[in-house]
Amino acid sequence: MKHYSKSIAVATAVVASIIPAAVSAETLPVSAIYAAGQDAPSEFQTLVVERFDGNEGAKFALELRNALSRARIDGENYFEVRRDSGLGEGEGPAAWINGTAFSEVERLPAGTTEERKCVRKDADKKCVEYRTYTYSCRELTVRFTGEVQMLDARDELVYDRGFSTTGSQRYCRNQSSVPSVSDMVAGMVERFAWEVRSDFAPIQRNEDIRVLESRKDMEKPLRKPFKKALKLTKSDWAAACAEFDRLNEAQPGHITLTFNAGLCREVVGDLDGAIELYQRTLELEPGKDYPSAGLSRIASRQRAEEQLAIHYAEPAEEQYAAGEEGNVEAETVASGAAQ
Repeated sequence: MKHYSKSIAVATAVVASIIPAAVSAETLPVSAIYAAGQDAPSEFQTLVVERFDGNEGAKFALELRNALSRARIDGENYFEVRRDSGLGEGEGPAAWINGTAFSEVERLPAGTTEERKCVRKDADKKCVEYRTYTYSCRELTVRFTGEVQMLDARDELVYDRGFSTTGSQRYCRNQSSVPSVSDMVAGMVERFAWEVRSDFAPIQRNEDIRVLESRKDMEKPLRKPFKKALKLTKSDWAAACAEFDRLNEAQPGHITLTFNAGLCREVVGDLDGAIELYQRTLELEPGKDYPSAGLSRIASRQRAEEQLAIHYAEPAEEQYAAGEEGNVEAETVASGAAQ
């Protein structure tokens, strides 16, 4: 639970230590932890990646282990990833991962292509005769299918995901190189592994979110300080936000000022305040994507907090043991007092 508290604190306050840097557009820095695609994997701290069946099984198992090992929160590994079931003492709740990974390759005729070449030049090296050559072509198609399953200690299925993708490349005999099956498969394997990793673990990310810059319908006395606030976003976001807040209070209900004030709340981790201002922006300008995107980010952050709380919670048996120990101590003290 100690690490969980640290994670949330960093997620909401780390932005205060971001070193200002010049960026190409007026933006504010948002540093946050966003939710994993699935909640169930949050219950486990140790993952055992077992054997995967199929002609690409070994390759995918390795890629998946690497992807899960790179999942980090505040610089610390989110999972203990193992390749066997020999769990060490003190390791948290474990899950076992296995599945399948197959690739199929197909090469079929794909018509022809023509290329015009010079076959004779004059004394001045100017081409005086051309010839058109015809080359046969083929279509390389690679299909990759896979499935990942996660089982808990009771051998119950807690996660199941399938994956299927196809890639094709056409090449002809006049080309100096042909498409690499290995490279195509590697890209598909990497993509599937990343999707599973995104399902399993939250993602910590730093983003630069653009502020609104429109001064339409803004009161004239506010336009100059607003322009100054926009410039401040490139060097001192805290000062820029202080000005955005002041301007929003001076002219409530202005779309640009309302949204920018909401973004400032998001930057410092005041999620409730950000939600209120983003919703107000949508009321002023329904259907716009920028406040909706802000609300989606916040919903993901709130879900991530729940996932982190589950992931870093003490196992029930440890809590029970701690409670028993406390009861024994209490009984001893009571007994001594009675004597």
